[in-house]
Amino acid sequence: MLPCENRLIKKKDFTAIYSSGHSFSFKNVIIKVKNNNLKVTRVGIAIGLKFSKKAVKRNKIKRQLREIFRKRIKQIKIGKDIIVMVKKIKAEEFIFSEIEKSVQKVLKEGNLMK
Repeated sequence: MLPCENRLIKKKDFTAIYSSGHSFSFKNVIIKVKNNNLKVTRVGIAIGLKFSKKAVKRNKIKRQLREIFRKRIKQIKIGKDIIVMVKKIKAEEFIFSEIEKSVQKVLKEGNLMK
């Protein structure tokens, strides 16, 4: 699980990133990034009903994304707020390794890796 200092939780933080953040995407993963002027990088995950009407599927993808970012949080540049979103995924594309590759690619595309 992500450490508390690396979690993006407050609604005002999410709305600030949605309004003035930069977007990057690759395949089914979209991230929005904004500088936060802090000494930590914070990650928030937003999975909507468009992804799946079933909470089980939404929660599963959230857990997977948290694990991916937990492993990579030290490799991401400091001072960023990141929101991760996922487009609708077909059942055969709902594989942890594929999601992990997509996240890695979008982080590199957004120049967020150290």
